[in-house]
Amino acid sequence: MKQSIWRCVVVGAVLMAGIPIVRGWSQIGKQPTTAISKSDPAFNWNAPLPSAAELKQRVLANLKKSQAEQERYVCKTVGENLLTDKNGNVKHRDVKLYNMFFVNGQEIDEVTSKDGKPLSEDKKKKEAERVQKEIKKDSDEKYVAKQDAENAKQIDMLLHMLRYTNGHRVNLNGRPTLDYDLSGDPKVHPKGTEETFLHDMTGTIEVDELTGQLVDMNARLDHDVKVGGGVLANLHKGFWLHVRQQRYPDGVWLLEKLEGTGDARAALFFHPYFKFSQTMSGCALTNVTTSQGATTLAK
Repeated sequence: MKQSIWRCVVVGAVLMAGIPIVRGWSQIGKQPTTAISKSDPAFNWNAPLPSAAELKQRVLANLKKSQAEQERYVCKTVGENLLTDKNGNVKHRDVKLYNMFFVNGQEIDEVTSKDGKPLSEDKKKKEAERVQKEIKKDSDEKYVAKQDAENAKQIDMLLHMLRYTNGHRVNLNGRPTLDYDLSGDPKVHPKGTEETFLHDMTGTIEVDELTGQLVDMNARLDHDVKVGGGVLANLHKGFWLHVRQQRYPDGVWLLEKLEGTGDARAALFFHPYFKFSQTMSGCALTNVTTSQGATTLAK
């Protein structure tokens, strides 16, 4: 899924969530100074909300550390794509189970079954070979540097598209969390499908204050969006995207839920009503090197 448009949105949101242009900051609740956890310093709930620059520093400081820690995890994941009619009746269902792990911050998905059936020995062998190629590619420093540069480019694009308003602090599971309304910046004129898609989404976003990590994003299109006068793409009103991350006891943040629904047309291809979801069914620590593959790691 890492090549899909919503994967790009997730990656960008996770990295840029702590770098907002914030207006209308406020503070909710008066809570005592308390320790968030054994690994975190005492936190003053009455302190002023952090500036955008402070959050940006936290994101950058945690990014490389987070990528390294992610490599110790393998996550069993369920990916489901549905094509439906306008009434929501399912016309086609595609379900994949796979193990997700990371190499140098790059996600690798190893499929273990399709539509409820385990892969045949032949397909299992081909999948293992494909995964090994991915591992080799993501282990190359030049390739990773290129991917990091592309991510930086997307972050820059995302920062210009979106703005955050009505920021306030809430207590979420004992952790200070910043909550914002999310919308496109009216001063910016988007170009292309991705920019237009992001710029015209409205919703809410939650950010972990201590790390700058994305906790939850829930957004939708409240009107039809045409790219190139509708010739290049047509994204319809009601398109919905929800992303949620989970923090593990050792401080690592991993995707918990990614889901959405809508209908759209791109170029000459019509994409009917669809629903998609990616759900973690469990993440486990491992001491086995990622070069051995996810299937080995998950055993």
